[in-house]
Amino acid sequence: MEEEPTLPKLPAVSWDSDTQTFTNTRKRARDQSLALPTFNNSSDPAIFSSDDDPSLENYTQNQRRKKRYVGSWFQQHPTSSDSTFSEIVQQPLPKTRRTFRRQFDSGVWLGSDNSVDMEEDSVTDVKTPVESKLLQLGHVRATTTISSTEANARQVIQDAIDKGTQVVNLTSFNIETISNATISQISLFDTIPLMTETFPIERKQPSIEVYLASNPLIRVPGALFNLENLTVLSLRNTKITELPSSIRNLRNLDTLNVSLTRLRYLPWELTDLLKFPSKLRTLNIHPNPFYQPDELDSTLLGGACEKNWMHQTTPDELIPLPEPGRPYMLNMSDDIPIDSACLKPDAAKHNAMYWQAYALARTPVQYNDVRGFVVSTFRLSRQKSTGSESPSEHLDTVLPTEDICSAPAPPPPSRSQFSSTSNPSRVPSLLELALQSCAKSGQLRDLPSYLPHNAPSHLLEILERIAQQSEEGGNCGDLPCSVCGRRVTVPMVQWIEWWEVRQCAPGEDSFKSVAGTGENEQAIPFLRWGCSWKCVPSGMIPGQRLPGTVVR
Repeated sequence: MEEEPTLPKLPAVSWDSDTQTFTNTRKRARDQSLALPTFNNSSDPAIFSSDDDPSLENYTQNQRRKKRYVGSWFQQHPTSSDSTFSEIVQQPLPKTRRTFRRQFDSGVWLGSDNSVDMEEDSVTDVKTPVESKLLQLGHVRATTTISSTEANARQVIQDAIDKGTQVVNLTSFNIETISNATISQISLFDTIPLMTETFPIERKQPSIEVYLASNPLIRVPGALFNLENLTVLSLRNTKITELPSSIRNLRNLDTLNVSLTRLRYLPWELTDLLKFPSKLRTLNIHPNPFYQPDELDSTLLGGACEKNWMHQTTPDELIPLPEPGRPYMLNMSDDIPIDSACLKPDAAKHNAMYWQAYALARTPVQYNDVRGFVVSTFRLSRQKSTGSESPSEHLDTVLPTEDICSAPAPPPPSRSQFSSTSNPSRVPSLLELALQSCAKSGQLRDLPSYLPHNAPSHLLEILERIAQQSEEGGNCGDLPCSVCGRRVTVPMVQWIEWWEVRQCAPGEDSFKSVAGTGENEQAIPFLRWGCSWKCVPSGMIPGQRLPGTVVR
């Protein structure tokens, strides 16, 4: 067994009696001749103690050297005066004055990266950004003021909400105008639960009734037609001249009374409430100064031409209704979607009202350009009521008609840059797309103030017209095309069709007219419009039934 290495010899020391210390206390040195051989061909890194700097220059000349540093971790530098070895020491950079500059993209004041602490704060002048070149509103918005009659109407609505009666009776309140903000409060009925004795909170379908009869009301507030649970609407003996197309939203409407008004026509969208299954039971529309056709075949009245129309209808277009004792069928000639649950044998329990509608006559088509200006020979008068004229002043109540069996005649050639008679298309114009964006902005009343002084005058008229459509319809101001259903702000075509409307109540076996008994009262005019010059009426058979209604 190989002998273990011996310890080095102790150095010679001597005692100094004067200083009472040992002299020549030099550290013992290991005998290098007895050290084990080292190999330098290893690829493994050297292993050092954890308190040493892991760099090779600290272990040169077979001496243990350890550098010392002072300062924070991000500004360390070697010691200079008390260092055990001499080397060049790099002093830290002197602090500089902190400057400020404005970051316009974020709006935050940031300092420079050279310093952390600020010795002398100084704020420099910052140039203000250039003013916006966009046009700003040139007038102050007028504050909305309500009349005393509307204030009384608000109190009545609030009392009805507090009591939970769901009946708003504003009859004979001398109301000329009523804002949408006042009517919108009625929508609170939809969220109020009803309290009963058997169950503390019972959710029941609201049934709202609104009576605005016997008022000098000029315009129907559009917010009324956003009440989905409205069942009774009475506008009898008012001065309204038009109903908006948004009346189609009242799917739960049970009674509609618009008699003794100044209506010249009804919106085509009202026929959506007559389609099966219909909840509308009472429709009072006479007397009214409706438009009358100049020629009307009396043989078409009373369903006299029903057999002629039935012979030209295929069996696939008629669907029998599951109600015993009432042999009725549903007209599906236009592939109108119908809920299949309404056609099941137990669906007769819903006691839906059956409606019929016969086509009688049609006016020529009025063609408009993209601005809404008439470019055709036929012109349909749509004057807004101001409340000052009387019904006797409406003298032009008779309109010309054309053959409903043929398609309408195209418009005459026009040189206007806003109309194209050579190649009509369903693609909306750039002006129409811009107006739809304006309508969705919700600032239709303020948009004319943003226009420059040299803006075309027709833009102001169009924006005013769309703003009025928005207030009357309770929406953004667009109208549905009665042919394809696309929404449009400026209709390109308009025409009026006369239909005879008849109804059959549950338990009855015969239809009766909802209009008067006179020949001039049985033909009801409906206003229709299209989004392009291609959305025009197609040829119809005299006495043709309205798709979605019931036939016998």
